[in-house]
Amino acid sequence: MRGLVLYGASCTLDVWDYIKDDLLDYDLTYVDYPHEIINTSQNITDITKWVYHTYKNEQYDFVIGHSMGGLIALELVVEFNLKCEKIILIESNLKPANEFYRNLMLPFNLKKYGDWVIPMIKEESKYYTDNIKKSLQESFDFTGLIRNTHSNVYGIYGDRGKKHYDRRIDDLNLDAETIKKIDFRFVTDSCHMPMIENPNELVEIINRIILNK
Repeated sequence: MRGLVLYGASCTLDVWDYIKDDLLDYDLTYVDYPHEIINTSQNITDITKWVYHTYKNEQYDFVIGHSMGGLIALELVVEFNLKCEKIILIESNLKPANEFYRNLMLPFNLKKYGDWVIPMIKEESKYYTDNIKKSLQESFDFTGLIRNTHSNVYGIYGDRGKKHYDRRIDDLNLDAETIKKIDFRFVTDSCHMPMIENPNELVEIINRIILNK
């Protein structure tokens, strides 16, 4: 099975290093956004256009997107008619979420991985325009993409170390129609970077989604 994999804003391909070897059963294409594309993009759609024109001639069974990458995945399918059966969102906020979701890593994970994650984010963020940063931080609403897709949509989020927190879906601030169209899964002991914080469990969840288990 073939998949397209998209990382989030201010990240690099390195964020996938902890899970790549466990996904070798699939034919995956990992997208790397060129700096010359990012630093001229005023919104997510500008990046999506580049991704579409670069990869439109390939056939994909699923698209995996982390954070901003998940929004690009939705635009590829809904706005650009990329055909795929499944869209797998990892920590992608469709609307501004509540405080529960506004952390990068759990403290013990930040202590363990922060020395390379934080410098990566700081370095890459320099290439993003102020407009695109604002579009990901202020008054955005991508729920229309969910309502207009015919693909199966899966939302994977970190549980922030609170496995039994009963408002974790409510805190995404989504309407009932959007919630109904998303199959939610949660990765324990992780926040915004589950592919680094708890890669084994994330891979298990991805496999179950892809293989319909």
